[in-house]
Amino acid sequence: MENTAIVRRMGRQLRSPAGCRRGKAKPAKKRPGRRSGNGFLNHIFQPFWAFNGNREVMEREFNNSLLNLSAYYGLHIPDMSALPFPQNIYGSWKEIAGQISKANQNDHCMIMADESRQAVLAVVSTFDLKGCFFYLPVRPFWRWSQSAEHERIAGLLTVIFAYLYQIVGLPFYAEHGTFMDSQYDCLENWLNEAEDEGLDDEEDKAWREHRENTMYGLRQAGIHILRLIQNPQQLAQMEKVVTAYRHRDQHELEWELIGLDFLKLHRDYPGRSLADSIHPDLLYPNEDEHIKPTEYTGFYWSGTDCFADELDELINCTFQEMPVMDEPVSVKCFDRMPPKENNDFDFENRFFHLMERLRNLLDDYDHEEYNGTI
Repeated sequence: MENTAIVRRMGRQLRSPAGCRRGKAKPAKKRPGRRSGNGFLNHIFQPFWAFNGNREVMEREFNNSLLNLSAYYGLHIPDMSALPFPQNIYGSWKEIAGQISKANQNDHCMIMADESRQAVLAVVSTFDLKGCFFYLPVRPFWRWSQSAEHERIAGLLTVIFAYLYQIVGLPFYAEHGTFMDSQYDCLENWLNEAEDEGLDDEEDKAWREHRENTMYGLRQAGIHILRLIQNPQQLAQMEKVVTAYRHRDQHELEWELIGLDFLKLHRDYPGRSLADSIHPDLLYPNEDEHIKPTEYTGFYWSGTDCFADELDELINCTFQEMPVMDEPVSVKCFDRMPPKENNDFDFENRFFHLMERLRNLLDDYDHEEYNGTI
């Protein structure tokens, strides 16, 4: 399979390791709690076989939810009346779960329990990311922020980045404890270790000096950008900045449109973060290692700098042995009939599409030569 960097484009699948050392990611820094977009996901569910309750209540709740689920999906209700409790519930669930997964492999039928329910059927749907990573390069933004000519576009990107960082929860590479911070720490350690090797060739010395300058530059720029997008005032003026932006040519029109689309997403889902639809223990409770949203999304420096290939391999090696990716989920609980409208992943569909558009626009300018100040 072609050996190009994962971080240079989205839509890349996990690949086999390429002989690099494995970098162990630091734990993601906890963020303040946000208003959840799906209160049902705040519950702690227990498997049915751990039941400790009233048998009659369980059977009544289960059968009621079975009727609702079967009517919702137009499924055949299995007859397990000849089986004793709890085999009758298990047999019905197994049959219905098979019908659900056959119709859509991203749908999983489960028996749920929480504080108010003991045995209710629910369907957990996953938003299939197909193993893709969603990283945004910030080097173009840093260059534009130092140019009076690009002041307008830098201002627009500032409020978009502030929204993505403060509300959606995208981690920034210069923030201590984030996944990308650990990757750059590893690259910097490798760079420091190489200093002791003693290079005699002038070309090799120049290359090492270039890499040292690049590392210093991305670290310093990252500190400045992080402070900027952490500022609540940047988020507060998002609507003002976006609506005031007016394009002067076709290129600026693309930025104007993506700014308006991010603003609309913020208006439609105020306070909604990507973490609101993540429930890692629901589908794979026995897996110890998960690829978390704070690891497969975020801001990084560049996909075309002198560290790009090593960063690519480092990320591949870090994720290669992790069997599970924590994808957004939607839960329909059938203790009552849910609405038929299928807009469970409206936020996710729009968000990841916008991420791809924004990444493409930034990538177009990530290769340009520029001698800015830090």
